[in-house]
Amino acid sequence: MSFAILQKELVVPDVELLKRAFSVLPFLRDIDAQNAAHDAYGILLRGLEKQDAGALHAALQAEGVETELIKESTLPVLLAAKVAKRVEFGPGHLLAYDSMNHASEVPWADIMFIGVGYVRTGETRKHRSAKEEAQLRTGAIAPLDERGVLKVGEEERHHMLLEIFLRDGSTRYSIAADEFLFDGLGPRMGDDLALNFVVLIQMLVAQAPHAGLNRGAMKAAQEPPELFPYPSRAAFNEEMTWMLWRIAKLKP
Repeated sequence: MSFAILQKELVVPDVELLKRAFSVLPFLRDIDAQNAAHDAYGILLRGLEKQDAGALHAALQAEGVETELIKESTLPVLLAAKVAKRVEFGPGHLLAYDSMNHASEVPWADIMFIGVGYVRTGETRKHRSAKEEAQLRTGAIAPLDERGVLKVGEEERHHMLLEIFLRDGSTRYSIAADEFLFDGLGPRMGDDLALNFVVLIQMLVAQAPHAGLNRGAMKAAQEPPELFPYPSRAAFNEEMTWMLWRIAKLKP
């Protein structure tokens, strides 16, 4: 059974504090602390054994870094999404259309969480445990194509992404702005892709004010709106996983 250490708040932890805390485990180095601080999107470390996780959690607490220790198996799993190519806004529901123009009716009350991000893609990063990261530095595991670096000829791009999670816990709709038809915005539709994307988010948030929002959704819904950047799809997913875990904790 593996354990994960999660942040209590989405803040960038002090690197020096992390370095001191990480020193309690022999397989962690300063670079691991720097990476954890840089990738602070809710989940500091995964894949720790119970004894190591407990020692590190205690060290972080002693340094004033507020974290929680949990069984990794209790983290929500981001299941495969239904891709929406266009939507329509109804009085009591959203209509989401797939690539075959088949419509799914989504009651506004069923929307639990909205995740938004200006996400850099083109990376091949995957989740690794802390020990796997340490072994990677020595070349002990993982072939070259799994090291999380850009492959030759692979292009970095940024995509405006929107994820809609429903209360049933198993349904999720995914929208990529550059593959989406915005005609459902009606008279609010314009010629600028980013502005259309922001309007779509603001309309969704207005219809589902009860839904939880990640940082990207909150920034896009504010005035003036902003597109919140994420360095990778993994970071975007980590934050959404953390948010969904927090939401689950609030349920009676």
